[in-house]
Amino acid sequence: MAVTLSPPALAEKASRLVAASERQSFDPFTDVDWSVPLDDSAYYLPPEFLPLYGTAAWAAMTEEERIAYSRHEVAALCSAGIWFENILMHLVLRHLYDLPADDGSHRYLLIETADECRHSAMFGELIRQAGTPAYQVSPLLRRLGNFLKATSRGPESYIAILAAEELLDISNRATMKDDRVHPTSRRIAQIHVLEEARHMSFARTYIAEVWPTLSRFQRLVAMIRAPFIVRGVADALVNPAVYETLGIEDGYRQARKNPVHRERVIRDLGRLTGLLEGIGVINRFTRPVWRALGLVAAVPAPGPS
Repeated sequence: MAVTLSPPALAEKASRLVAASERQSFDPFTDVDWSVPLDDSAYYLPPEFLPLYGTAAWAAMTEEERIAYSRHEVAALCSAGIWFENILMHLVLRHLYDLPADDGSHRYLLIETADECRHSAMFGELIRQAGTPAYQVSPLLRRLGNFLKATSRGPESYIAILAAEELLDISNRATMKDDRVHPTSRRIAQIHVLEEARHMSFARTYIAEVWPTLSRFQRLVAMIRAPFIVRGVADALVNPAVYETLGIEDGYRQARKNPVHRERVIRDLGRLTGLLEGIGVINRFTRPVWRALGLVAAVPAPGPS
């Protein structure tokens, strides 16, 4: 297989991101105060970002039950985050495998991999201290993740990376600013936002620069697979085991069908789907698939007059 070197614009972006990482990177075991008990004195996510928010099950819960539920949800989200990060590291390492050490992106991609290792360790520590089960994603999603790791390359890989990072970034930005949320959860969200901003910037530039260089067949394959990859990422945000553990009757179904949650997924994917519309991944032929999978609005937003 021929090695595809980083285009000049991507190499320049990578150089700037290396400098940014030198200015600001975090160690989760020294930059998070783990001495603060993870009790139910505060929410762990803003209530509006919990999958049950606005449902009949939510209305029936006491405030104490809602806060406990948020602790389990953040643990499940951290488990999904570890699943995401493992997939992302595999995809980045596959990219690195084909790059010579003097390529403009080589050093940056090593830094991104190290960032993701620390994030997984940070998420794992929260789960251990939260006193919840270590909620893994479903066996189906784990199989799909293995398939993605084995078969995805190029811009398609970075579409998957962006899907996970964009969905987590929106909730993290809300979490880190919300005084209702436990300080440990806020700090973890802040660290994740600051470091993932670099990853998202690289992924967007990579997609924009490399997509036009693909063959027609490569683009067709990516366009067909992309909506199903993004749907799999979104599905990991609601874990049925949370509702079984807490005994919330019909909770999983209500969370999955919750219009507030479903609209939030569409909204939070907006930057990604906007990028994909701009390069033609989402077009008049593929948009119905994205819409049927609940990833874009039924009616496109009107353009400027």
